[in-house]
Amino acid sequence: MARVAVEPLDIETGLVDDHAAAAKVLPGAAHQASARSKAIEAFAVEGLPNRRLEEYRYFDLRQMLAKAGPLAVTPAASSVDTTDSATGLFAELDRHVAVFINGRFDAARSSFDGLPDGVELLSYSEALNSEAAWVSEALESSIAPQDAVTTLNAAYAIDGIVIRVSAGVKVHKPIEVQWRAVGDVSTHFHTRSLVVLEEGAQLTLLETRGDDKRAPVFATGALRLVIGDDASLRHAAVYADGDDVVRVGKKSVTLGKASNYETLGLAVGTGKARTDEHVHFAGENTKASINGLSLLRDRAVMDNTLFVDHAVPNCESEETFRSVLDDASRGVFQGSILVRKDAQKIDSQMQARALLLSRKAEMDAKPMLEIYADDVICAHGSAIGEPDQNAIFYLMSRGIDENTARALLVAGFLDDVVDGFDDGAIAVALKMLLAERLGAPKDTAQGASI
Repeated sequence: MARVAVEPLDIETGLVDDHAAAAKVLPGAAHQASARSKAIEAFAVEGLPNRRLEEYRYFDLRQMLAKAGPLAVTPAASSVDTTDSATGLFAELDRHVAVFINGRFDAARSSFDGLPDGVELLSYSEALNSEAAWVSEALESSIAPQDAVTTLNAAYAIDGIVIRVSAGVKVHKPIEVQWRAVGDVSTHFHTRSLVVLEEGAQLTLLETRGDDKRAPVFATGALRLVIGDDASLRHAAVYADGDDVVRVGKKSVTLGKASNYETLGLAVGTGKARTDEHVHFAGENTKASINGLSLLRDRAVMDNTLFVDHAVPNCESEETFRSVLDDASRGVFQGSILVRKDAQKIDSQMQARALLLSRKAEMDAKPMLEIYADDVICAHGSAIGEPDQNAIFYLMSRGIDENTARALLVAGFLDDVVDGFDDGAIAVALKMLLAERLGAPKDTAQGASI
C-alpha cells in the first residue's frame, strides 16, 4: 500500500511518542519488545490510512479519530458497573462466555467451565507470557496483506482470545466473546485473537461488541482463523456500538481441505466500523458462506471489505451482504474474488443489496471478479433501492399500520440471510435484535405469519 504524504494528526504523533511507555505494561513485554518496536516504527512511516488510498476511499479513518485519547492500559472494570455476562443478546443460549473490558480479559465476568477435553482456551496475554510456540506460528502464517492498522495493532495489542480445538473434537456449546468499552475517558485499545481448529474439529464462535462509554473510543481487533482439514467453524459477530466508537477489524482466514466456514456479521449500532476480511482457500473441496448485514441510522458507518482467494480447485464460496440505511448513515461493500490459474471448478457467487430509507443515506458497492481459470461458475452483482411501496400497501390493506408494515418488510429483507446462517436459537436471538431495532413485532423473530 503506497503512502500518500499528509500532515500527521495529533493522534498519530501521540501513538508513536507514547508507545515506549505503554509497551512496558503490555503482555509479553520482554520477548515481544523487538516486534512491537518494529511495528510502531512501520506505523510511524505509514501513518493512519487516509481516504486518498483506494482501500479507504469510503472510510475516512483520519477524520473519525480526531478526538481519540490515550490507551486504556488497565481493565477499568472494577470501578464501572457493566452488564453481567449472564444477560445480553445470547442470554438464552447455553454457552461459554469470555468477557473483555476495554481490551483486557475479565475473568470475574467470564464463564467457560465444562469445556470438553481437547479444547484450549486462554487470553492472548497469557499465551504471550507463556511463549506458546503454536500461537506465534499460527499468527505468523497469515498471508493477508499488512497495512498501517495491522502494524498499529501489532504494536499495541493488549489482549484477546486464543482458542485451539484438537483434532476430532466437537464443541457443542457456542463460545461467546463479549467485547465491551466502558468508562468516561477517551481511550483506544487493540486486541489480537486466534482460533485454530485441527482436523475434523467443530466450533461455533459468537462475538458481541457494545459500549457503555461516555467518551470517544478507537479500537482495532485482529482475528486469525485457521480451519484445518474436514473442520467446521460457524462465526457470528455483532456490532452494537454507540456514536463515539470507531472500530477497525482485521480478519485472516485459512481454509484446509474439505473444511466448512460460515460467517455472519451484523451491524446495528450508531458507531463507525470497518471489517477487512481475507479468506484463503488452501485445500480442495472446501465451502465458505460469508455474510454481512447492516441496519444503520443517524451517522453510522459500516464498511465491509472482503477478499476471497480461490487458490485451489473444486471449491465453493457464497458472499451475501445486505444493508438497510436510514438518516445520514452510510454502508460500504468492497468485495473481490480472485480465482487463480489452476483453480478450476470454482463456484463463487457474490451479491450486495441495500435499502435506502432516507434521501441522506448512502451506499457504496464495489464487487469485483478477477478470474484466471477457464472452468468456473462465478458471478457478482449489486442492487440499491427503496422499500417496495406495493408490498407496504398490501400489508396495510390487512390492517397493519404503515410503520409496522415498513418494519416487517425490512425485517424480511434481513431475516432471510439470518435463516441461511442458522435455524435455531442463534437465529432467534439475532432476529429479535433486528425486530427490536426496527420496531417490528417480536413474534416475527419466531417465524409468525402475517
